[in-house]
Amino acid sequence: MDMIKAYSYNRVSTKDQQREGYSIPAQVEANRSYAKRKDIEIVREFIEADSAGKAGRKLFGEMLGLLKKDRSVRVVLVEKTDRMYRNFFDQVKVADLDVDIHFVMAGRIIGKDSSPSEKFAHDIETAVARHHVLNMIVEIKKGQRQKALQGSYPGGVVPIGYLRNKLSGGIELDLARAPILRHLFELYATGEESVDSVHAVAVKSNLTYPRTGRMIARSEIERLLKKEFYTGKFDWKDTLYQGDHPPMVDRWLFDKVQDVFKRRSNGSFSKRNFVFSRKIDCVCGNAVTAEVKKGKYVYYHCTGYGNRHKRVYIPEAVIDQQFARIVKGGTLPDDWYEFFKACLDKEHGNRKIVLARQRDVLESERSKLQTRLKKAYQDKLEGTVSEEFFKEVYNDYQKQLDAVNYRLSSLAESVDADFDLAVKTIELSYRAESLYLNANPDQKRRLITSLLSNCVLDGVTLIPTYQNLFSIIAKGIESDNMRRR
Repeated sequence: MDMIKAYSYNRVSTKDQQREGYSIPAQVEANRSYAKRKDIEIVREFIEADSAGKAGRKLFGEMLGLLKKDRSVRVVLVEKTDRMYRNFFDQVKVADLDVDIHFVMAGRIIGKDSSPSEKFAHDIETAVARHHVLNMIVEIKKGQRQKALQGSYPGGVVPIGYLRNKLSGGIELDLARAPILRHLFELYATGEESVDSVHAVAVKSNLTYPRTGRMIARSEIERLLKKEFYTGKFDWKDTLYQGDHPPMVDRWLFDKVQDVFKRRSNGSFSKRNFVFSRKIDCVCGNAVTAEVKKGKYVYYHCTGYGNRHKRVYIPEAVIDQQFARIVKGGTLPDDWYEFFKACLDKEHGNRKIVLARQRDVLESERSKLQTRLKKAYQDKLEGTVSEEFFKEVYNDYQKQLDAVNYRLSSLAESVDADFDLAVKTIELSYRAESLYLNANPDQKRRLITSLLSNCVLDGVTLIPTYQNLFSIIAKGIESDNMRRR
């Protein structure tokens, strides 16, 4: 007499449980022992790490496909009901195959010859398993919301630029990638870069995903630049929460990037990128634009001509000459260059001490607020305070915490980075005139953006507003009293 052929199905809920050897070995051994006692030949063992509460398990589906094709196998061995399925959809699919399911732990067989009472009892077991899954989902969601309220990101994989600490589970900056990402935000915030050019910088900087080593794709750049996670907050179930992870960019920079996206979506940027486009406003308050005459000559003029003033066309060469003089006005003289560097060295040491104290105070304040938030939530869970009182207290603490986090993110990420930026600014001011005279159009635009916060056209004359430091330099040069300033 030929032995009965069977498949052995073994399952755990997650891949983590599978890696930890959770119960798979015990299930496999139980099925094998049962088969040996019953003279059953196991022709294949299926081992799967997936939830039985949902339809669509890969190996489960593969096993059902084989049972449809191969009529020589009509038996499936499984430890118990919830290892096989926890939903009626999968139960019906198995029942339609005309196979016998041997639940080895209970020593029970469910098949076409089972009595109505046996089938009814089996249906109840499936319903109980289904109820367990639904209850577990509710509890998981409650736990995730609690984590979110306490500032812990309940999601799995964190965005590029962050890493999970394997010991504490906390989220930390990826020190190799965070500076690159912040640079991408800074580039796009200027309004001079496109998503394509920012992606090119990311590729040049070798911005890859830590797990796979895959280079970041162009399509991911825009989503990255719009992600609140980098400000220290996170979206969870359509709600924005304050996270306990360190912000990578401050709110001002993030909002500036979003403003660039908004202006571009509204068509505020011209199709042709003239050398000085979006660099000049008219004294009347309207923008100054450029257009081509006779197919090759570029002229600039106010867009709001009419009752306020006549339209005046200014050749690009004239604008260029005026910008050259403006740049020269913010160029540091030779005899003051070393003096500035010495001042920066001294200031560097002072700022290190001050910023360290400020950060300690703010971090202590943040820790106290986070403790109060957790305590308030615990009081709510224990029923010692009403829902209305909890919301009032929680919102008040959350506002205070937002303010502290904003102040922390506004502090320099590194005193050395601030000092490096200041040195580069002095270097830029020292070389500004020569750089401008030898620059291509794109470099001129970048230099103007670095030196000026605004530039107004009054008739045919440009009136600049320098960035803070360059304003001090320009006024000092004009008054010939740089050292005192």
